[in-house]
Amino acid sequence: MALYDFRKRRRILSRDRLGKKPLYWTHFGSRLYFASEIKSLLRVPAVWNSRKVNEEALWHWCVDGRRDLENSTFFEGIHSLPAACWTVVDQNFPNSIRSFWEVPRERMRETDISVPEAMRLVRETLDDAVRIRLRADVPLALELSGGLDSSTVLALAARHQPGRITTYTVKFADPQWNEEPFARTVASRYNTDYRVLEPEMGGFWQWIMAFTELQEEPYHSPNMQTSQIIWSHMRAEGTKVTLTGAAGDEMFAGYGRYYWKAQFENLRSGQLRHFLDNARNWTGRPHRLHTLAHELVRVTGLRGIVRKIKDSIPALDNQYIKNIRMPTKQYYAASLTKWLWEEIVNTQIPYWLRSGEKTYMGIPFEVRCPFLDYRVVEIATRMPTTYLIRHGWHKWILRKAMEDSLPAEVVWRRVKMGFPYPYERFFASYRGIIELILTEARNPYIDFRRCDRLRTD
Repeated sequence: MALYDFRKRRRILSRDRLGKKPLYWTHFGSRLYFASEIKSLLRVPAVWNSRKVNEEALWHWCVDGRRDLENSTFFEGIHSLPAACWTVVDQNFPNSIRSFWEVPRERMRETDISVPEAMRLVRETLDDAVRIRLRADVPLALELSGGLDSSTVLALAARHQPGRITTYTVKFADPQWNEEPFARTVASRYNTDYRVLEPEMGGFWQWIMAFTELQEEPYHSPNMQTSQIIWSHMRAEGTKVTLTGAAGDEMFAGYGRYYWKAQFENLRSGQLRHFLDNARNWTGRPHRLHTLAHELVRVTGLRGIVRKIKDSIPALDNQYIKNIRMPTKQYYAASLTKWLWEEIVNTQIPYWLRSGEKTYMGIPFEVRCPFLDYRVVEIATRMPTTYLIRHGWHKWILRKAMEDSLPAEVVWRRVKMGFPYPYERFFASYRGIIELILTEARNPYIDFRRCDRLRTD
């Protein structure tokens, strides 16, 4: 937001705690321009005529897929005001930017908070986060995927919504990705107005120019346009506000990539019991976990406990170990605590918030995320990591907190599904992009051998 103080004759810029809403700025000469969209700044003739690509941002995007680093954009000289900051626009700007809130960096230990207390705190805070986001003067609905996070939002919303709640579920033809049966189970338990959408996954190229202009910067997948199509269907049926379970995985360590960070943190802090328990029961990749658990110990150099690992986990296949491309030492260097903090503050969450906001506001539509309530963030980022991944289960403390309110087949589901996109069919339908890459592109980050295979296939 931008405020002008008439009494003190000064302008103040500020941004919300997590950066849900964008605020861009650029200097040109003695003037400062700011807006909620980059395209607004580019309407200034001087800014448009001097526009250049931010090569450092482009490098990071091509090499490691990261964006929104250090509050930069893909446009040289156009910046984003940091989240949870405010500033007076004066001669000291941008050096006058000050922070009013921070994502916690330090976690509690198990001795600081018991499991029952942690369960109560997670549930009560999420419950209030959902309650206040049900306030609306327009039709409101919930997105229900059938996963733990969106089901949690529905279970808590049902406590506060007197009438019948409208829910939307996306159904996919491929049973490998279809979570609709799980969503139906939860919806039946809470007697919702259950609506199912079956979006058409094609048509990306038809709308690519408008969608790309809306995004303003590179984006990772055609799948984002599918999200917009789904929200457009909801809007066409009269819904103007939705609650979603987004960010539950980042808050409570739901993705498989967090497992090794947690295991390394267990080793480094001497939590051998948790390490062994996770290794025996990990729900992520049970066919690989034995050999990977052994390799984790080998790579980190803690050879003194290899014998204990072998004694507790029989049938280690040493030959299989040699055939696995193991993560490097650098992969283990960051603990789960540091990794999650980095994703929330600098990489994953900023990207999803910025690109998502542009996607749904282009309809227009409002998306509310209870898992990004700042109180939930503070609790999740201070929770002991042994409560996040425990007994081999990701998001263990959230599962325990909601165990009494959701069907067991939803709370204790082993297989995690994502929001799919048929990439093979996508490229098969639009081979022109392969020809363009092969004949025109000179990009060192493209595997041209794979492109040849795509063309011949």
